[in-house]
Amino acid sequence: MNCAAIPAELLESELFGYEEGAFTGARKGGKPGKLELASGGTLFLDEIGDMPLAMQAKLLRVLQEREVERVGGTSARPVDIRVIAATGRTLEETVADGRFRADLYYRIHVVPILIPPLRERREDLEAIADHFLARLASDMGEPKRSMSPELIETLKSYEWPGNVRELHNILERTVTMSRGALLLPEHIADYLLRAAPKARKDVTPGSLAHAKAEAERAAIIAALQAAEGNKSRAAAILRIHRVKLHEKLKRYRISSALPG
Repeated sequence: MNCAAIPAELLESELFGYEEGAFTGARKGGKPGKLELASGGTLFLDEIGDMPLAMQAKLLRVLQEREVERVGGTSARPVDIRVIAATGRTLEETVADGRFRADLYYRIHVVPILIPPLRERREDLEAIADHFLARLASDMGEPKRSMSPELIETLKSYEWPGNVRELHNILERTVTMSRGALLLPEHIADYLLRAAPKARKDVTPGSLAHAKAEAERAAIIAALQAAEGNKSRAAAILRIHRVKLHEKLKRYRISSALPG
């Protein structure tokens, strides 16, 4: 269920269901909501960060009490569900801003799986792009295209503010506009070509980006030393998630052993 795609006034009936006569146009006999339908299984709540605050309170009660009450109903129905939630927002920030309930955050933040943006995993870009090219070839009924080393380097040097969706868009446009089997830098959008060299230049020694990277690397090493090599404690000192710390260790080539 996509919490951002359903209007706020309909979200409650979609999630909790409703009884007959609960409102004008209510189906005869009522209708079970997604929470009831998922009982005995898993409910995936996409874009949970966009859920209205009033609905967050009701969802928290369901997760705590394991029971749901339909709109217009007078009795609770037991549900046994596992909830998986996803969001593109940083929930810690939305909690601090008062846009997401802290109690619901701590209830659903049990096993976090953090997916870093494309700009933080450039080493995966070639494999992701190759997957998209294979899918585009299948969708278009054409032979799969390949990327030149120069194009791969150009793509890796771009910042990708639009993440993987932007990468897919660029590749789809490139495949559509080119004729040959080999994709070259001149086939991609002009704005990306203009931005990519800037991205490479910005990390040269003496640049602000280089200074920031060096400061971050030094802070990570200092935290590891203070934590005596314990990554969980180091992440706590840095106030970042342990998964994020591992990503930065890899990016800055910091040894997993305690730095000297």
